[in-house]
Amino acid sequence: RSTARRAGILIAAVAIVMLLLVPIVGAEVNGARRWIRIGVSIQPAELLKAGYPIVLAWILSWRARDPELPVIELSGILMGLVGMLLMLQPDFGSTILFGGTWFVLILLSGISFRRIAIIGGLGTFALAATYMLYDNARHRIDAFVGGGTAFDQVDLAQRTLLNGGLTGTGFWLGERKFSLPEAHTDYIFSVIGEEFGLMACAAIIVIFFAILLRGLIRLLDEEDLFTVLAGAGLLCQLGGQAFINILVNLQLFPSKGMTLPFVSYGGSSTIAQCLCLGLLLAI
Repeated sequence: RSTARRAGILIAAVAIVMLLLVPIVGAEVNGARRWIRIGVSIQPAELLKAGYPIVLAWILSWRARDPELPVIELSGILMGLVGMLLMLQPDFGSTILFGGTWFVLILLSGISFRRIAIIGGLGTFALAATYMLYDNARHRIDAFVGGGTAFDQVDLAQRTLLNGGLTGTGFWLGERKFSLPEAHTDYIFSVIGEEFGLMACAAIIVIFFAILLRGLIRLLDEEDLFTVLAGAGLLCQLGGQAFINILVNLQLFPSKGMTLPFVSYGGSSTIAQCLCLGLLLAI
């Protein structure tokens, strides 16, 4: 566990340094500057997903040694720094995921109702400000609430998902996937639905639920605060990304541009997900 803690902190530190460099030397793709190219393309935000829950758990676990330490405030500063760096890219989807992980961990660490209300108010204000100031987020939310058009990504994804029925059209026999943008990453779940059917999609959802449930049941036997928080944070990060991706494909969530862990094609994303699961097993 101590080795996993050190590894997680090191990964987070390297990823944050890289995030600081993204606005300066980062490569721009589709209007967003999220990648650093050093022979290969690396997305620092993806690597941060492996170390971020570990660092948060480490900070929040200080309370076990000294209840007077302002661990909530310190973790909030870290979240604010990460959120600011992500929104500069811009990457609203990852900001929401990191913010959700932070909120879950501070709840588990013990926090008064007054602080929960304050954080909830600040979060609502931040979302409202993002909607008014961030064009990309506003357009995606408007398209989601208004139902969009037949040419919107989420609508195309749902049409592709339902095209295969229960059993699918067969491997490589799907046709609607060719009109779907980012079919191999953000919308791979819809492609699976078209070619292998809704039963295969249901099986994927069950597998993710099983991973999360197994992890949470294992944490019930733990008494060490850091172990509980780090394990819960990694599960939240992994499960949150999976179910946001699935909900987007089902047209139940605004488009976020997130991959489906261990299923979507990806470089930095796949490496980060393997690191997350490896750290979870080590902890």
